[in-house]
Parts: sequence; C-alpha cells; structure tokens
Amino acid sequence: MSIRWNVGVNTMAVRRTWVSVSLAMLLSSLAVTVGGQSLPKPKPKAGAQFASVKSAFEIDADRLTKTRGVDGYNPADVNATLQQTKDATLSSIPPKDKPLRVYVERSFPEPVDSSAPAVQRDVVESRFSLVRELLAKLSRLDSFRLDLTVNTRPSNARFELVPRVGTHITSTTNGRLTNVYRGEYDYTITKAGYKRVHETINFIERAGSILECDLQPDPGPEEAWPCNFK
Repeated sequence: MSIRWNVGVNTMAVRRTWVSVSLAMLLSSLAVTVGGQSLPKPKPKAGAQFASVKSAFEIDADRLTKTRGVDGYNPADVNATLQQTKDATLSSIPPKDKPLRVYVERSFPEPVDSSAPAVQRDVVESRFSLVRELLAKLSRLDSFRLDLTVNTRPSNARFELVPRVGTHITSTTNGRLTNVYRGEYDYTITKAGYKRVHETINFIERAGSILECDLQPDPGPEEAWPCNFK
C-alpha cells in the first residue's frame, strides 16, 4: 500500500509558524511609547524567552497530529518540527552561555528515521514529550546567570567549578562567584588534611545559590560528603 504525504504543504506550514513567532518576538521587544517618550520595559525572567518557542512547537505538534496518515507520521515533517524547535531554543540562549547550550544540545531528542515510510505514533510522542519536558525546565529559569556562594567547614579550601564546555572557575572558600552561567558542572573541593570532594551539580534543574560543604578529615572513618545546594 503506498503512502502519500503532502510534504510541501506541511513544511511550508511549519516555516510560516516560525516566521510568525519571530515577528511576534521582535514586536514584543520594542519599548512602550507614552507622550512621545520611550519607557523601558521591565526586565522579564529568562524563562519568558521560551514561551514563544513552546507556543510554536505546540501549534506544529497539533498540526502533525491532524495530518497524520493511517500508518503514522511523515518523518520529514516530524524532523522539521524538531529541528525548528531546537534552533529556536538555542537562539533564545545567549551565545556565551555555553554550559546551557550544551545542556540543550544533549537533552534534545534525536531525529526520527527519515528513511522509513512512516513513523509510529508512540515514537513521535516520546520525542515530543522530551521536548516539552526540556522547554518546561527552561521556562522556569529566573536568569541565565547566578551568583554562587560556596562555604566549607573548615574554610580556605580550593574550589573548582568545571563545565562540560566553557571556562573553568577556581576560587577559595568561603567566597562568592558572580555571573556563573547556568548549566551542568563538575565541582571539586580540596584542602590539605581533608578528603577530596568531587560531585556534579545542575544549575538548571535545581534552584538555589548557596553550596555548603562539611569536609571530612583525611585519614578518617568518614567518606567525603557531597555538598548541600540550597
């Protein structure tokens, strides 16, 4: 049985959706004018920038559902929606925020098999669920950066914060690191006479700004404890 897809119509519809969203974003960025004077708009939370991405994605997902064939989805249309959403998500993140951009790249679902005549509903819904989950996390962000306070007991320990991609940060506790990009990091705490702490922390999925650590004597019976992020 042959399957016919109106690829041109659906792909054009996807493009029109994203053009409309881009225009809406441009208009919303303009300052409000009152009495001939421009008034600065209040600074929105970082997560607000992903609202239009979520809206456009849901429009395309709904369109694909309505045009789904008997045997499943057109793989070209599914991949076009995934790619457009990924590109729009990345364009909403500052170029210098490499940790967050890498997180999005790693978390975004892979394209479906483009060589298949059709893609089953559960395969598409699984990928779309991952997109919704990612956009929901990003929408909750207050800012693209945070100020991180690192306290250890005892103090004067060496603290290293290492992103998957980007600049390594080194400081001495107790102290405060300013303008840390949100993303996933490995951190290490070392101090002579105490056990080394090495853990992973996610500044996207976890809220907080203070990292507190109780260092364990070395040698000693206790293992190194992970720090408490709050």
